[in-house]
Amino acid sequence: MNAQNKELICLYKVDEVLNNNENSIEATLQEIINLLPNGWRYSKDCEVKLEWKDNYFQTEGYKNSVLKMESDIELDGKKEGTITVVYTKQIREEKGVFVSGEHQLLKSITNKINSYLTYHALQKTISQLQVSNNTSIERDDNKDEVREWLKHQDLKESEIDELLKVKIEFKKGETIFKQGAIASYIILLSSGLSKNYVEGNFDKGFNFKIIKPMSFIGLSSVYGKNIYAFSGSALTKCTAYLIDIHSFKSVASKNAAFTKRILNWYCDTTQGHLARMSSIANKQALGRLAETIIYLSEDIFNGDIITTNVSRKDIAELAAMSTESAVRFLSDLKKDKIIEITSSSIKIIKKNVLKLLSNN
Repeated sequence: MNAQNKELICLYKVDEVLNNNENSIEATLQEIINLLPNGWRYSKDCEVKLEWKDNYFQTEGYKNSVLKMESDIELDGKKEGTITVVYTKQIREEKGVFVSGEHQLLKSITNKINSYLTYHALQKTISQLQVSNNTSIERDDNKDEVREWLKHQDLKESEIDELLKVKIEFKKGETIFKQGAIASYIILLSSGLSKNYVEGNFDKGFNFKIIKPMSFIGLSSVYGKNIYAFSGSALTKCTAYLIDIHSFKSVASKNAAFTKRILNWYCDTTQGHLARMSSIANKQALGRLAETIIYLSEDIFNGDIITTNVSRKDIAELAAMSTESAVRFLSDLKKDKIIEITSSSIKIIKKNVLKLLSNN
């Protein structure tokens, strides 16, 4: 069996294990570790160890070796463990002991484990919040505003109560949901800003939308595949309501007016995504950046000032370019007095010129 086939089969079997919800986290991680040597070229001499918090999982013959490769397990940007792959016997290869495909395989598996652990951490938080909500009512500064907005979406009081059972806060930079994780809830963002992005290989991704308050996130998982097709993270401190998918389906099936609103909103959102895809495919880099600035000012900040809540990196990803290129173009726009840049914001000075540039 060639190396590529071994890697693909290994990934497929890892997915099978992660999708088995009957096993405990510990049993799942141990099963994955036992599978991993089969994905490497010299499987008989390959051993694996996984460290996560105070837990250790390893293959039977694992021992320390200088022939090793490692990958960090991270949750919300913090290291929580390590996966180590070793060869226990000397391997002589001119091009290196581990090939590029094996490095990518380990990274892909680590990302899958990160998604799995993130999902279970969120599930634990939700359970704790549900218990807390049954025993005490915390002060909710904008719950009345959220309820009023939901009433305008043709929801009844009892339906609103059903949807607003679990509220959670996210710190800036914290993961809200993870691409590839099992989707058991959708999110109603009630305050703050977040971003939706598709994760790619080698830390490359595509930030395709900034989310502002009173927006549903994750609707594509309600009737499609039961996994999140993209990731979401908080750009600022955020509060959100986590809505059980079964509860959402129940409300939608009984309330035609609400369902119609959701479908209209979803269609508008899809058209927006298609327009952005067309822009990326057909416009030059400066045109994409100009269009991104206009999008942020008109659709997100409702004015000509874009705050640093959206970083230069976020702007670059929205415009599908490198951060370095985005910074250079922003500097050129500043020199031409089309925009004004301060330490805390970007201000549009000549929107008409920016719109002309966005057409190219």
